[in-house]
Order: sequence, then structure tokens, then C-alpha cells
Amino acid sequence: MILIDIEIYDTQRKDFVAFEAIVDTGATYCVIEKSIAEELNLKPDEILHLWQMGEALNIPKTKVRLRYEKKEYLIDALIVEIKESYKRVILPKEKCTRPESPHPLSNRIVIGKSLLDRLPSNEYRKLFT
Repeated sequence: MILIDIEIYDTQRKDFVAFEAIVDTGATYCVIEKSIAEELNLKPDEILHLWQMGEALNIPKTKVRLRYEKKEYLIDALIVEIKESYKRVILPKEKCTRPESPHPLSNRIVIGKSLLDRLPSNEYRKLFT
């Protein structure tokens, strides 16, 4: 897993907020968990209609002002909601039906091709060396 530090602009505070991000070369879009999007005052611009695993998915999509390596980008990102029970560690004596640790997107962002394709080639190569 490749982790990087990024900053996302909070429109209410008028400042960037630092996050750890997971680089996912197979993801088309960057992904932000709903509670993080709400904390950063990110509002959906549209609903993206996808078809996955035999059913329709309607996912809010937004524009995100993001800073990586001192350069700013305006990218498309999806807002996903993770069940509250997945955002916590397993309790003692709890029968586990999910990962034992909190969901990795509880406090991280996924970086997909909506940012990766815009990085200068030297920055892109640096991610994988």
C-alpha cells in the first residue's frame, strides 16, 4: 500500500487540511468518506450513476481543491458512506463479521486516476520508486 500526504481545501475555514491518502492506481476517481466530506464542507455537484455487481449505484460526486507536493489541483472525487460499525475497532467478546480494525477510509482519502493522471511525470514516477 502506498500512502502519501495531501491537503484538501475546506471552504468554510478557507484553509487546507492535511490527510493521509491511499494511492489506488485502479481507482478512476478519488474517494472521500462522507463524514470527512461533511467536515470539509464539500457538497455534491452531481450524482454519478454506476452499475456494479448487478445493481445500480448512485454516488455523489464533487469537485475537490487538493494540494500535493506544493501544487494545487481541482479534481473530481466521489463521496462514499461507510457504516458506523466499520469505523471503530472490534469490541471485546464481539463476534466479528467485518475487519477487526477500523475501515481504512475512516480517516484517509483514496487517490485515484482523477489526480494521478494530472501529476507531472516526475511526481508520478516518485510515487512508485
